[in-house]
Amino acid sequence: MNGSPLIPSTTRLGDIAEVFAGVGVSREDSLERPGEKLPVIGVRHLQDTGVAPTAELELVGFASPTRALANVVKMNDVLLTGRGTVLKVGLVGPETDGAIASGNIIVIRPGAGVVGGALFALLSSDAYRPKIEVLRRGATTLLSLSAKDIKNLEVSLPTLDEQRRIAAFAIEAQVAYRTAIEAAEIRRSLARAVMEARLFVNQENREERCLS
Repeated sequence: MNGSPLIPSTTRLGDIAEVFAGVGVSREDSLERPGEKLPVIGVRHLQDTGVAPTAELELVGFASPTRALANVVKMNDVLLTGRGTVLKVGLVGPETDGAIASGNIIVIRPGAGVVGGALFALLSSDAYRPKIEVLRRGATTLLSLSAKDIKNLEVSLPTLDEQRRIAAFAIEAQVAYRTAIEAAEIRRSLARAVMEARLFVNQENREERCLS
């Protein structure tokens, strides 16, 4: 039944999802190569507004495109930063579907009975972030997280119906936040344009009065 739990109340993440690290991108891979280049998701592409769309990703050439294509992300995958100073969590939407996860990204692909949006909401919550943070290790501020560690993370998800409702809320909130940010940036750009226009007009008027 849709309303009944499809996974145990508490289980390890690796038992309900496929977890793997992205493909390593070397300096050699970044050089100009003949043929098609592939869009790659890096740490900076995981943002509060969601995973950056494919159009904003860097295009990278690979010596072995077949190996790179094994790390293609799919819609509703959850992404974590495997390396970096700040832990970031992202949910893959249709605008990023088909891009390649770099070696600094851990991909969590929901299995049967798991809704990606609900899993994203859980892992990015204030309750679970500290549990992930303690798994990160490193001698400096550049901490690392392994797919193996994430697989062993204990999670608890509600019924499938409830997961769908949570996912809808999570996606709606992300869209609303992204829309608000875009609107704020437009207002800031307009305000700057108005201020600069008035500043330069006033300056030109002063110069004209000095010359007259």
